[in-house]
Amino acid sequence: MPLILGIDTSCDDTSCAIVSNGRDILSNVVASQIEDHAEYGGVVPEIACRKHLENIIWVIRKALSDAHCTLGDLSAIAVTHGPGLVGALLVGIGVAKALAYSRNLPLIAVNHLEGHIISPFLAPNVECHFPFVSLVVSGGHTNLYVVKRLGEYELVGRTVDDAAGEAFDKVAKALSLGYPGGPIIESLAGKSGADCVAFPSPMIKHDNYNFSFSGLKTAVLNYLRFDLQIASSDEVSDKMGPDLLSKVCAGFQRAVFNVLLQKTLRLASSRGASLIALGGGVSANGALRKAFSEAAEQAGLLAIFPPPSLSTDNAAMIAGAAFHHLEEGQASALDLDATPNLTL
Repeated sequence: MPLILGIDTSCDDTSCAIVSNGRDILSNVVASQIEDHAEYGGVVPEIACRKHLENIIWVIRKALSDAHCTLGDLSAIAVTHGPGLVGALLVGIGVAKALAYSRNLPLIAVNHLEGHIISPFLAPNVECHFPFVSLVVSGGHTNLYVVKRLGEYELVGRTVDDAAGEAFDKVAKALSLGYPGGPIIESLAGKSGADCVAFPSPMIKHDNYNFSFSGLKTAVLNYLRFDLQIASSDEVSDKMGPDLLSKVCAGFQRAVFNVLLQKTLRLASSRGASLIALGGGVSANGALRKAFSEAAEQAGLLAIFPPPSLSTDNAAMIAGAAFHHLEEGQASALDLDATPNLTL
């Protein structure tokens, strides 16, 4: 069975994984940089690059150790070559090329977005039913695809401005909640009960499948500024009690999820898909999973999600996605370069 070593350094997580036969995860090591970027409220590319350089070798060594294998046991080396931060990508690509060259192994370039698309299928006993609809929703992307088969993806809708995860981070910063914003907002929203502050779900009535979250972020800022007379995030704790803070978080989260849910279900219905697959960091949100599962069941569809550990950036999904490329004899030359704005 093919044993693939995958590397992902697309943003701020340094990850290496060993995956057997495209499905069985033998190891998946992730070195997080959250603490390094938290004080800035977002990822600083220069810091991310330096941390990748510090972490990449020990992450690979630990992945091999955890999988109880050596470089000599591998069938191929897979690496993310885009999209992502160009400097961060180059760290992973450089190491992957060195490993492939030194061991005379195929080098497989993987689109990071394809990794998120296949990530739900790395869970045990989950099977593909083509065509299916994939929603990739993260800090950098909010994309809707129709997946006709592995390797054939139709981009049907995308965000025209902020990604959903990016909006979570920006709203969390405005509320002085810290970084990353998604888990914090999810936790506070869960304390609000059924009540929340109503915010609009942008583009929900548009006929297309695109998204927009910049205006929703502005609606939250305007609520703080004009309704609550809060001039800056420093005043949030003085002018907002915990109950109101929870209701604001719940209203914002509900507005984001409403538009994601409705457009995804509408696309599945229009294309005759029976399966909806979510991927990306925002797909780890428990409220989002519950809403999609319930709505999909009512519509006679199946909604699937990656395990939480595979929702955020990781190398297991890169090695998993590389499997079908290896089967089809697709490999890259050693002049492989980073493509920061790579599309799928």
